[in-house]
Amino acid sequence: MSAPPPGPPPVLPNIAEITAPLLLGSVWNWTLYGVLITQFYVYTYNFPNDNKRFKFLAYGMFLLETVQSGLALADLYYWFASGFGDITHLASPHLSVWDGPLLGGVASLTVQFFFVYRIWVLSSRESWWLCLLISLCSTVAASSEISGGIYSHVSKGFTRGRVLKIFSLASHYIWLIGSVLADGLIAVSMLYHLEKRRIDGGGFFGNHAMSRIVRLTVETNLLTTAVTIIALVLIVVKPDKDWYTCPTAIMGKLYSNALLASLNNRIAIREGPERRAAIRSPSESATLSSATRSKGTSDFIHFQLEMPPPPLRLMPSRDSVGRSRSGEGEGREGIFDLA
Repeated sequence: MSAPPPGPPPVLPNIAEITAPLLLGSVWNWTLYGVLITQFYVYTYNFPNDNKRFKFLAYGMFLLETVQSGLALADLYYWFASGFGDITHLASPHLSVWDGPLLGGVASLTVQFFFVYRIWVLSSRESWWLCLLISLCSTVAASSEISGGIYSHVSKGFTRGRVLKIFSLASHYIWLIGSVLADGLIAVSMLYHLEKRRIDGGGFFGNHAMSRIVRLTVETNLLTTAVTIIALVLIVVKPDKDWYTCPTAIMGKLYSNALLASLNNRIAIREGPERRAAIRSPSESATLSSATRSKGTSDFIHFQLEMPPPPLRLMPSRDSVGRSRSGEGEGREGIFDLA
Protein backbone atom coordinates (compact mmCIF):
# COMPACT_ATOMS: atom_id res chain seq x y z
CA MET A 1 0.00 0.00 0.00
CA SER A 2 1.44 3.33 -1.02
CA ALA A 3 1.86 6.05 1.58
CA PRO A 4 -0.46 9.06 1.36
CA PRO A 5 1.02 12.08 -0.39
CA PRO A 6 2.79 14.55 1.90
CA GLY A 7 1.10 17.80 2.83
CA PRO A 8 -2.33 18.71 4.13
CA PRO A 9 -5.38 16.80 2.89
CA PRO A 10 -7.29 18.30 -0.01
CA VAL A 11 -9.97 20.85 0.81
CA LEU A 12 -13.06 21.64 -1.20
CA PRO A 13 -12.51 24.83 -3.19
CA ASN A 14 -15.83 26.27 -2.02
CA ILE A 15 -15.56 25.16 1.62
CA ALA A 16 -15.88 28.74 2.94
CA GLU A 17 -19.24 29.16 1.23
CA ILE A 18 -20.48 26.16 3.21
CA THR A 19 -18.90 26.82 6.60
CA ALA A 20 -18.97 30.63 6.79
CA PRO A 21 -22.78 31.01 6.95
CA LEU A 22 -23.00 28.35 9.66
CA LEU A 23 -20.18 29.83 11.72
CA LEU A 24 -21.17 33.49 11.39
CA GLY A 25 -24.81 32.75 12.11
CA SER A 26 -23.91 30.89 15.31
CA VAL A 27 -21.53 33.62 16.49
CA TRP A 28 -24.07 36.40 15.93
CA ASN A 29 -26.77 34.28 17.55
CA TRP A 30 -24.72 33.91 20.74
CA THR A 31 -23.81 37.60 20.69
CA LEU A 32 -27.48 38.52 20.70
CA TYR A 33 -28.07 36.00 23.48
CA GLY A 34 -25.67 38.05 25.60
CA VAL A 35 -27.74 41.14 24.81
CA LEU A 36 -30.87 39.20 25.77
CA ILE A 37 -29.37 38.28 29.15
CA THR A 38 -28.80 41.98 29.85
CA GLN A 39 -32.34 42.84 28.77
CA PHE A 40 -33.75 40.08 30.96
CA TYR A 41 -31.74 41.27 33.98
CA VAL A 42 -32.99 44.84 33.50
CA TYR A 43 -36.57 43.57 33.30
CA THR A 44 -36.41 41.32 36.38
CA TYR A 45 -34.65 44.02 38.41
CA ASN A 46 -36.99 46.90 37.54
CA PHE A 47 -40.28 45.02 37.20
CA PRO A 48 -40.41 42.39 39.97
CA ASN A 49 -44.18 42.86 40.40
CA ASP A 50 -45.11 43.19 36.75
CA ASN A 51 -48.34 41.91 35.22
CA LYS A 52 -48.34 38.11 35.26
CA ARG A 53 -48.99 37.95 31.53
CA PHE A 54 -45.90 40.03 30.79
CA LYS A 55 -43.78 38.07 33.25
CA PHE A 56 -44.91 34.84 31.62
CA LEU A 57 -43.94 36.24 28.21
CA ALA A 58 -40.55 37.52 29.39
CA TYR A 59 -39.57 34.37 31.29
CA GLY A 60 -40.95 32.11 28.58
CA MET A 61 -39.06 33.85 25.78
CA PHE A 62 -35.84 33.85 27.79
CA LEU A 63 -36.19 30.12 28.47
CA LEU A 64 -36.98 29.47 24.81
CA GLU A 65 -33.92 31.39 23.63
CA THR A 66 -31.71 29.69 26.23
CA VAL A 67 -32.74 26.29 24.85
CA GLN A 68 -32.21 27.56 21.30
CA SER A 69 -28.72 28.82 22.12
CA GLY A 70 -27.79 25.49 23.67
CA LEU A 71 -28.97 23.59 20.59
CA ALA A 72 -27.11 26.02 18.33
CA LEU A 73 -23.93 25.38 20.33
CA ALA A 74 -24.44 21.63 19.91
CA ASP A 75 -24.71 22.19 16.14
CA LEU A 76 -21.50 24.19 16.15
CA TYR A 77 -19.71 21.42 18.03
CA TYR A 78 -21.05 18.78 15.63
CA TRP A 79 -19.99 20.67 12.48
CA PHE A 80 -16.63 22.11 13.55
CA ALA A 81 -15.37 19.97 16.47
CA SER A 82 -16.42 16.32 16.41
CA GLY A 83 -16.94 16.49 12.65
CA PHE A 84 -13.97 18.69 11.80
CA GLY A 85 -12.80 17.92 8.29
CA ASP A 86 -15.71 15.56 7.63
CA ILE A 87 -17.82 16.98 4.82
CA THR A 88 -20.67 14.59 5.67
CA HIS A 89 -21.14 16.45 8.97
CA LEU A 90 -21.54 19.72 7.10
CA ALA A 91 -24.11 18.05 4.86
CA SER A 92 -26.27 17.17 7.87
CA PRO A 93 -28.57 19.72 9.54
CA HIS A 94 -28.16 17.93 12.90
CA LEU A 95 -30.25 19.95 15.40
CA SER A 96 -30.52 23.12 13.34
CA VAL A 97 -34.00 22.18 12.13
CA TRP A 98 -35.15 22.52 15.75
CA ASP A 99 -33.19 25.54 16.94
CA GLY A 100 -33.68 27.41 13.67
CA PRO A 101 -37.05 27.22 11.91
CA LEU A 102 -39.10 25.59 14.67
CA LEU A 103 -38.07 27.63 17.72
CA GLY A 104 -37.52 30.71 15.57
CA GLY A 105 -41.04 30.41 14.18
CA VAL A 106 -42.50 30.14 17.67
CA ALA A 107 -40.51 33.19 18.83
CA SER A 108 -41.47 35.36 15.86
CA LEU A 109 -45.15 34.44 16.05
CA THR A 110 -45.29 35.10 19.81
CA VAL A 111 -43.62 38.51 19.59
CA GLN A 112 -45.65 39.63 16.58
CA PHE A 113 -48.87 38.66 18.35
CA PHE A 114 -47.68 40.65 21.37
CA PHE A 115 -47.32 43.76 19.21
CA VAL A 116 -50.69 43.06 17.60
CA TYR A 117 -52.22 43.12 21.08
CA ARG A 118 -50.50 46.42 21.81
CA ILE A 119 -51.86 47.94 18.61
CA TRP A 120 -55.33 46.66 19.45
CA VAL A 121 -55.27 48.30 22.90
CA LEU A 122 -53.53 51.53 21.87
CA SER A 123 -56.05 52.03 19.07
CA SER A 124 -58.91 51.56 21.56
CA ARG A 125 -59.87 48.41 19.66
CA GLU A 126 -60.69 50.41 16.52
CA SER A 127 -57.91 48.92 14.35
CA TRP A 128 -59.21 45.37 14.61
CA TRP A 129 -58.99 44.93 10.84
CA LEU A 130 -55.30 45.89 10.87
CA CYS A 131 -54.65 43.53 13.78
CA LEU A 132 -56.38 40.77 11.83
CA LEU A 133 -54.24 41.46 8.75
CA ILE A 134 -50.98 41.45 10.74
CA SER A 135 -52.01 38.26 12.54
CA LEU A 136 -52.72 36.59 9.22
CA CYS A 137 -49.32 37.59 7.79
CA SER A 138 -47.55 36.44 10.96
CA THR A 139 -49.34 33.09 11.06
CA VAL A 140 -48.67 32.34 7.39
CA ALA A 141 -44.98 33.32 7.75
CA ALA A 142 -44.44 31.27 10.91
CA SER A 143 -46.25 28.27 9.40
CA SER A 144 -44.02 28.39 6.34
CA GLU A 145 -40.91 28.66 8.51
CA ILE A 146 -41.91 25.72 10.70
CA SER A 147 -42.94 23.59 7.73
CA GLY A 148 -39.53 24.27 6.14
CA GLY A 149 -37.85 22.97 9.28
CA ILE A 150 -40.00 19.84 9.30
CA TYR A 151 -39.24 19.22 5.63
CA SER A 152 -35.52 19.58 6.32
CA HIS A 153 -35.76 17.07 9.16
CA VAL A 154 -37.55 14.57 6.94
CA SER A 155 -35.06 15.04 4.09
CA LYS A 156 -32.14 14.34 6.51
CA GLY A 157 -29.66 16.78 5.07
CA PHE A 158 -28.73 19.95 3.29
CA THR A 159 -25.74 21.06 1.23
CA ARG A 160 -24.86 24.02 -0.92
CA GLY A 161 -26.61 23.78 -4.27
CA ARG A 162 -29.50 21.70 -2.88
CA VAL A 163 -31.36 24.44 -1.08
CA LEU A 164 -34.28 24.35 -3.47
CA LYS A 165 -34.59 20.58 -3.01
CA ILE A 166 -34.66 20.73 0.77
CA PHE A 167 -36.67 23.91 1.33
CA SER A 168 -39.04 24.80 -1.47
CA LEU A 169 -38.49 28.25 -2.91
CA ALA A 170 -42.15 29.06 -2.41
CA SER A 171 -42.01 28.39 1.34
CA HIS A 172 -38.97 30.66 1.68
CA TYR A 173 -40.69 33.47 -0.16
CA ILE A 174 -43.90 33.07 1.85
CA TRP A 175 -41.97 32.99 5.13
CA LEU A 176 -39.76 36.02 4.47
CA ILE A 177 -42.29 38.17 2.61
CA GLY A 178 -44.92 37.46 5.27
CA SER A 179 -42.46 38.47 7.99
CA VAL A 180 -41.53 41.68 6.16
CA LEU A 181 -45.19 42.63 5.76
CA ALA A 182 -46.02 41.86 9.40
CA ASP A 183 -43.00 43.70 10.83
CA GLY A 184 -43.49 46.67 8.53
CA LEU A 185 -47.16 47.02 9.42
CA ILE A 186 -46.33 46.70 13.12
CA ALA A 187 -43.67 49.43 12.92
CA VAL A 188 -45.92 51.86 11.04
CA SER A 189 -48.92 51.15 13.28
CA MET A 190 -46.94 51.53 16.50
CA LEU A 191 -45.44 54.79 15.23
CA TYR A 192 -48.88 56.17 14.40
CA HIS A 193 -50.64 55.17 17.61
CA LEU A 194 -47.81 56.07 20.00
CA GLU A 195 -47.32 59.43 18.31
CA LYS A 196 -51.06 60.03 18.54
CA ARG A 197 -50.98 59.18 22.25
CA ARG A 198 -48.06 61.55 22.75
CA ILE A 199 -49.88 64.43 21.05
CA ASP A 200 -53.24 63.78 22.71
CA GLY A 201 -51.65 63.25 26.11
CA GLY A 202 -50.13 66.71 26.20
CA GLY A 203 -47.92 67.13 29.23
CA PHE A 204 -49.24 64.10 31.11
CA PHE A 205 -46.42 61.78 30.09
CA GLY A 206 -43.93 64.38 28.99
CA ASN A 207 -42.90 64.83 25.40
CA HIS A 208 -39.36 63.66 26.06
CA ALA A 209 -40.43 60.34 27.59
CA MET A 210 -43.04 59.51 24.96
CA SER A 211 -40.74 60.60 22.12
CA ARG A 212 -38.14 58.19 23.46
CA ILE A 213 -40.73 55.40 23.61
CA VAL A 214 -41.78 56.08 20.01
CA ARG A 215 -38.19 56.11 18.78
CA LEU A 216 -37.12 52.92 20.56
CA THR A 217 -40.26 51.02 19.56
CA VAL A 218 -39.93 51.90 15.90
CA GLU A 219 -36.20 51.15 15.89
CA THR A 220 -36.65 47.64 17.30
CA ASN A 221 -39.38 46.79 14.79
CA LEU A 222 -37.49 48.26 11.85
CA LEU A 223 -34.41 46.22 12.79
CA THR A 224 -36.25 42.92 12.45
CA THR A 225 -37.73 44.15 9.16
CA ALA A 226 -34.30 45.09 7.79
CA VAL A 227 -32.74 41.72 8.70
CA THR A 228 -35.64 39.87 7.08
CA ILE A 229 -35.23 41.94 3.90
CA ILE A 230 -31.51 41.08 3.84
CA ALA A 231 -32.35 37.37 4.07
CA LEU A 232 -34.91 37.74 1.29
CA VAL A 233 -32.41 39.51 -0.96
CA LEU A 234 -29.76 36.85 -0.35
CA ILE A 235 -32.07 33.99 -1.23
CA VAL A 236 -33.22 35.80 -4.38
CA VAL A 237 -29.70 36.71 -5.53
CA LYS A 238 -28.01 33.44 -4.50
CA PRO A 239 -30.72 30.77 -4.26
CA ASP A 240 -28.21 27.91 -4.63
CA LYS A 241 -26.08 28.99 -1.66
CA ASP A 242 -26.65 29.10 2.09
CA TRP A 243 -25.76 32.72 2.81
CA TYR A 244 -29.36 33.48 3.68
CA THR A 245 -28.94 31.34 6.82
CA CYS A 246 -26.77 34.06 8.41
CA PRO A 247 -29.58 36.59 8.95
CA THR A 248 -32.24 33.94 9.53
CA ALA A 249 -30.13 32.38 12.32
CA ILE A 250 -30.50 35.53 14.44
CA MET A 251 -34.12 36.43 13.70
CA GLY A 252 -35.43 34.62 16.78
CA LYS A 253 -33.02 36.53 19.03
CA LEU A 254 -34.00 39.82 17.39
CA TYR A 255 -37.67 39.18 18.12
CA SER A 256 -36.97 38.18 21.72
CA ASN A 257 -34.82 41.27 22.29
CA ALA A 258 -37.55 43.41 20.72
CA LEU A 259 -40.07 42.00 23.20
CA LEU A 260 -37.92 42.63 26.27
CA ALA A 261 -36.83 46.04 25.00
CA SER A 262 -40.49 46.95 24.61
CA LEU A 263 -41.22 45.90 28.18
CA ASN A 264 -38.16 47.73 29.50
CA ASN A 265 -39.05 50.92 27.64
CA ARG A 266 -41.77 51.53 30.22
CA ILE A 267 -39.06 52.67 32.62
CA ALA A 268 -39.01 55.98 30.75
CA ILE A 269 -42.61 56.87 31.60
CA ARG A 270 -43.51 55.01 34.80
CA GLU A 271 -41.38 57.10 37.10
CA GLY A 272 -40.91 60.31 35.12
CA PRO A 273 -37.78 62.37 34.41
CA GLU A 274 -36.79 62.54 38.09
CA ARG A 275 -36.69 58.74 38.42
CA ARG A 276 -34.78 58.37 35.14
CA ALA A 277 -32.19 60.80 36.42
CA ALA A 278 -31.61 58.48 39.37
CA ILE A 279 -30.95 55.47 37.13
CA ARG A 280 -27.36 56.16 36.17
CA SER A 281 -24.61 54.10 34.71
CA PRO A 282 -21.47 53.49 36.80
CA SER A 283 -19.57 56.11 34.80
CA GLU A 284 -22.32 58.70 35.40
CA SER A 285 -22.37 57.87 39.10
CA ALA A 286 -18.59 58.26 39.30
CA THR A 287 -18.75 61.63 37.55
CA LEU A 288 -21.56 62.87 39.78
CA SER A 289 -19.87 61.66 42.95
CA SER A 290 -16.59 63.33 41.97
CA ALA A 291 -18.41 66.60 41.38
CA THR A 292 -20.12 66.30 44.77
CA ARG A 293 -16.85 65.57 46.53
CA SER A 294 -15.25 68.62 44.95
CA LYS A 295 -17.90 70.75 46.68
CA GLY A 296 -16.90 69.35 50.04
CA THR A 297 -19.55 66.68 50.48
CA SER A 298 -18.87 63.71 52.71
CA ASP A 299 -17.70 60.24 51.70
CA PHE A 300 -21.03 58.92 52.93
CA ILE A 301 -22.88 60.68 50.10
CA HIS A 302 -20.18 59.59 47.68
CA PHE A 303 -20.85 55.93 48.39
CA GLN A 304 -24.60 56.42 48.46
CA LEU A 305 -24.61 57.77 44.92
CA GLU A 306 -23.05 54.58 43.59
CA MET A 307 -25.63 52.30 45.15
CA PRO A 308 -28.00 50.70 42.60
CA PRO A 309 -31.48 52.21 42.46
CA PRO A 310 -34.33 50.30 44.07
CA PRO A 311 -36.70 48.36 41.82
CA LEU A 312 -39.46 50.35 40.21
CA ARG A 313 -42.81 50.19 41.95
CA LEU A 314 -45.35 48.81 39.51
CA MET A 315 -48.24 47.97 41.80
CA PRO A 316 -50.47 51.04 42.16
CA SER A 317 -50.62 52.64 45.58
CA ARG A 318 -53.84 52.96 47.53
CA ASP A 319 -54.09 56.61 46.61
CA SER A 320 -53.72 55.86 42.91
CA VAL A 321 -56.32 53.11 43.17
CA GLY A 322 -58.68 55.55 44.82
CA ARG A 323 -58.08 58.12 42.11
CA SER A 324 -58.68 55.55 39.38
CA ARG A 325 -61.92 54.49 41.04
CA SER A 326 -63.07 58.08 41.21
CA GLY A 327 -62.37 58.50 37.50
CA GLU A 328 -59.10 60.44 37.68
CA GLY A 329 -56.27 59.26 35.45
CA GLU A 330 -58.50 56.91 33.51
CA GLY A 331 -56.54 54.76 31.06
CA ARG A 332 -53.16 55.62 32.54
CA GLU A 333 -52.23 52.15 33.70
CA GLY A 334 -53.29 50.62 30.39
CA ILE A 335 -50.89 52.87 28.54
CA PHE A 336 -48.14 52.20 31.05
CA ASP A 337 -48.54 48.46 30.60
CA LEU A 338 -48.29 48.69 26.82
CA ALA A 339 -46.16 51.69 25.94
